Amino acid sequence: MSIDATSSRRARADERNARPSSLRLSLPGMPSRDVLVDLAFSLVLVTIALVGFRTGFIGWEWILAATVGVALGTVVAHIAVTRSWPLLLTVLVLVALHFVLGGPVAVRGDLIGGVIPTLQTLSDLAVTPVTGWKEWLTLLPPVDARGPLVALPWVTGLLGAAATYGVARRFRSVGGAAVAPLVLLVGTIALGTQQPAARLVQGVVFALVLILWLVARAARTRSSLQNGAGRRARAITGVALLTVAALAGTFLGQVLPGAGSSEARTVVRDQLTPPYDVAQFMSPLSGFRQYTEPNSAELYDAEILRVTGLPDGTPIRFATLDSYDGLIWGAADRAMDGTPFQQVGSRIAPRVTGRSVKATVTVPEGGYEGAWLPLAGSTTGVRFEGPRGDDLADALWLNTATETAVVPALVQPGDTYSFQAVLGDDFSTTLPKDLKVESGAQVAEDTSFLDAKLDAWSGRAGSPWEKFVAVAKTMTSEGAYTDGGTANSYEKVYLPGHGLSRLSRFVGSTQLAGNDEQYAATLALVGNRLGIPTRVVMGATPESGSVIRGKDVHAWVEVRVDGGTWHALLPSTFLPSRNKKPNEQQLKSEEQKVGAQVPPPAGVNPPSVLQGPDQAQNATDIKKKKRNPLDIGSWPLWLRILVLGLVLPVLLLLGAYALIRWLKTRRRRRHATTGALASRPAWVWRDLVSDARSLGVAVPRGATRLEQARAFPDSAPAQPIAVGADAAVFGPGEPGAEVATALLDEADSVRSELRATVSPWRRIRSDIDVRPLLERDRRTRPRRSLPAMPSLRRTRGAEGSA
Repeated sequence: MSIDATSSRRARADERNARPSSLRLSLPGMPSRDVLVDLAFSLVLVTIALVGFRTGFIGWEWILAATVGVALGTVVAHIAVTRSWPLLLTVLVLVALHFVLGGPVAVRGDLIGGVIPTLQTLSDLAVTPVTGWKEWLTLLPPVDARGPLVALPWVTGLLGAAATYGVARRFRSVGGAAVAPLVLLVGTIALGTQQPAARLVQGVVFALVLILWLVARAARTRSSLQNGAGRRARAITGVALLTVAALAGTFLGQVLPGAGSSEARTVVRDQLTPPYDVAQFMSPLSGFRQYTEPNSAELYDAEILRVTGLPDGTPIRFATLDSYDGLIWGAADRAMDGTPFQQVGSRIAPRVTGRSVKATVTVPEGGYEGAWLPLAGSTTGVRFEGPRGDDLADALWLNTATETAVVPALVQPGDTYSFQAVLGDDFSTTLPKDLKVESGAQVAEDTSFLDAKLDAWSGRAGSPWEKFVAVAKTMTSEGAYTDGGTANSYEKVYLPGHGLSRLSRFVGSTQLAGNDEQYAATLALVGNRLGIPTRVVMGATPESGSVIRGKDVHAWVEVRVDGGTWHALLPSTFLPSRNKKPNEQQLKSEEQKVGAQVPPPAGVNPPSVLQGPDQAQNATDIKKKKRNPLDIGSWPLWLRILVLGLVLPVLLLLGAYALIRWLKTRRRRRHATTGALASRPAWVWRDLVSDARSLGVAVPRGATRLEQARAFPDSAPAQPIAVGADAAVFGPGEPGAEVATALLDEADSVRSELRATVSPWRRIRSDIDVRPLLERDRRTRPRRSLPAMPSLRRTRGAEGSA
């Protein structure tokens, strides 16, 4: 009875064990469980790795491009594995998909009908995967996801998914499957920004998924013992360990040293210096008098800008001047916090909160002209229009810390552009009574000439801010306004400029007299002398309406407040009334100091220190650099398409073809001339079998050499080589070195006869098949063992008989 019960239980167990396989066999075409497992884990790991692009792009377009790329790359890899495509054929299919579908999916700006790629589309698809990485890393992140740079996540998803799934299905190695997703993860993190894209997902979740995949792959190569006993316990233990590790990484990782510091995160983007220097452009403050009256430019009452879409009273910024070298206030290449000028696209990520606006700016004839782009608030997007729109948009540089934009192509009359911005309540038209300012100065020049006047102007004021307010009030109440007048005017003694010598006379006079240039420059130096970070801003404060005239152009100062933001103090907080002119006694005092003195002739100054509105931006002797003929950007469109889209791929394919053939020939020669003498003939036969299989000969696996030789066609008999290899391996004594060499010559003859019987396409496929290069000797190596037990017994027996 017990025997029957045991037999019944075994029958039911066998039935349960056989049920899944029978179900799987009943569904023809259904992928096996291993295929589905590799497919699922590959998709999840590649998707998590591509999340790193989140902080590098703004918009949803890059998500669509990366998703389609991952899907197509996985499909191509699956077909390549199923049909045993060689590596080169798989790469060719991926390249073809890149150029055919890359336009509609990623680079959609120049498509015909939204589907058909143009020559410009093909050029972008050919150039961007090569040079686009440098451009993306030097642009201000996140980058607009509506341009050619979207080809980067598209290509990464296409190749990354194909490599991950293809390696997993082609090779049984457990650790080899983790290489591609790890490279993707490290690459997207290294090329990302200081802000982590998804710390928990890319850290903990990625590690858990990868470990589970490697465990599942390792289980395939492990033979089951004791009818699978203990498998459930091992699974429960593994899940418990992974859970503990995930919880520890999630909660304990946040309190580790450096986890909460952005400075501890090192990315490639921070190691690159944007190749741009704003010192080549004239400081707008040096040309302030071109907007005053009288002046030869005659811009005082002229329309210089037309702005619509901004609330009344919103200040418009030409440039923020945060560097003083003793001659001028100019724009520094890097702001106080190290932020550089970076090239931007049409969309920019918001950095502050406030009221969102969209404004349109038109430059009328005879109006504003220069490299500094007039903007307002915190810019979140710029779009140029008109015939020069593309030229202006191709080189737009923005410093997000100073909210200053520069256009090397120069803004000129007739240009039109629109910008989006976020407006905040960060400016004052009256002096705030109490303002929490930060401490620290950003001017390295010696401004000790201000000390005597500071004591007199600030009186009994205590804190640095109170002293700053006292100085600003003194300027408003006791100062006078003058633009220097005409050449025959009594105000001609008040010269332009804001160098140390000019400002020393300005503060050393009995009465302060000057315009925005001297007052704003001096007040900024006063703030830095008091330990308050202060900078100058050149811009316009329109009275009402959408028209900005020259008389609306002013200069004001900004102070750094707690929290790292800047608060603007508009001209009304420190500038005296324009109707308040210098008194007669002050005029005589200035005449005695200046007299008929003529300013000394200017030397060859750097472009950023040009002192006057009549000097051109290119007044310095700057030689134009000759274009490098190897610079791809200087080539015409047809040449880039020809070289990058046709010549270069053909040369690369021919080079890869020649390299693979050379490696195979070298490998066969080394197998026949190096190593143990008995193994050389065996390697000659194995290399011949590998090449025969790549040529389409169905050579059985696991058979003897003679059995395999029967599979060769009659036109290419391989039986003599099989017999020779067997005689060398199994015969008495060591074969001579000439045996393997002779067999190699015979194998080359058989190989040539096989190639003559197949089509040219089949020969090319065989030549580019890299699987023979990856074949290894799977024979077990001899293991070292302890002395045999009989020797130990004999030793003991000898001792006993003694």
